[in-house]
Amino acid sequence: MTTPRSYPRLDDRPVLLVHAAERGRALASRLAGKLPRFICTVAHTETAEIDGLSGAGATAELRRLTAAADTEALFHGRPLCMDGVPSNPNGAPGPVIITLAGLRMAGVDSVVVDAGLRVKPDAPTIQVADRWGDSIVTGRAVPHARALFERGLTLAEDLAGQADYLVLAESVPGGTTTALALLCGLGIDAWGKVSSSMPDNAHPLKGAVVRAALDVAGLTGVAGERPALDVAAAVGDPMQPFVAGLALGAHRRMPVLLAGGSQMAAVLALLVAVAREREVRLDLDQLGIATTGWVAHDPTADLAGLVAAIGEVPVLASDLDFSVSRHPPLRRYEQFLVKEGVGAGAAAIVAALKTGADAAQLLAAIEAVYEQIYGI
Repeated sequence: MTTPRSYPRLDDRPVLLVHAAERGRALASRLAGKLPRFICTVAHTETAEIDGLSGAGATAELRRLTAAADTEALFHGRPLCMDGVPSNPNGAPGPVIITLAGLRMAGVDSVVVDAGLRVKPDAPTIQVADRWGDSIVTGRAVPHARALFERGLTLAEDLAGQADYLVLAESVPGGTTTALALLCGLGIDAWGKVSSSMPDNAHPLKGAVVRAALDVAGLTGVAGERPALDVAAAVGDPMQPFVAGLALGAHRRMPVLLAGGSQMAAVLALLVAVAREREVRLDLDQLGIATTGWVAHDPTADLAGLVAAIGEVPVLASDLDFSVSRHPPLRRYEQFLVKEGVGAGAAAIVAALKTGADAAQLLAAIEAVYEQIYGI
């Protein structure tokens, strides 16, 4: 367990500078007042079927609905396949309510990419794969990882059109476990450092599953020595290679914010590794990670340390405070439930940079979305 740290703020905005502070300040200054395109990549991984790994739904059946429900919420303003939004088993509503509020405040539309869903949403998506990910314990979780990466590269130009910058989000239940597997498979010491949607984080279970996966895949003892996309194919999830390809292709034209915590650290590690293998120069001034303060302050994880092991890419975090919310389920975020997902932290940062909204205004907008969805 890490000691909670304090981070400098971005002037008077509700944004924290978590890693590479000066580079983050410069990036935020460039993005202020600009209009991004928000792209959420959704996928299912059979890794999420392992009980105890994910808090994105109380049962395996509900976790299969999570990404579809998030997609429907982004398009319709509420899920159609379930009542309410995907929620933590301990009662905190899913982060898509934060995403909706932030995007609405900033006037940003969303695009959803289906990188392999088990349950299809009642909403339009761009489909880039016709199968979802297998469990990482098979050692062949995403055999089509290279095709997904190339598809991301190909789509980068189209998806980067008519925007000042890109925000690349995800909805993948079980994704912090696949993030741990990918990070470790790429040679990064991520043990005990990834975050979770649950307060106790389940590090022992995650570690046991990932060690078994690395062993089956033949990656034990050779971490960082295999081609990066081969590692993703063995122990990753479908979102990771697609978003890495999309980010690599798009960052040549505009800034790219990877919207998430541990999962986007894994995407960043994959992106950096592939760029190194292909001898592609990365412009780190064009890249950043955007997450929530709950992830940045998570006492059971270390996002800043993870990213520092990858490179001097800035990490920004939304400085939201739900402790004063009039809705008890929202206050549960302050107990480190849920923390992040569907680009929630990035959406709040986008709203703050675009409109100048403070933490109180963001909370009011989030509460309004929550009340609308639940009829309160």
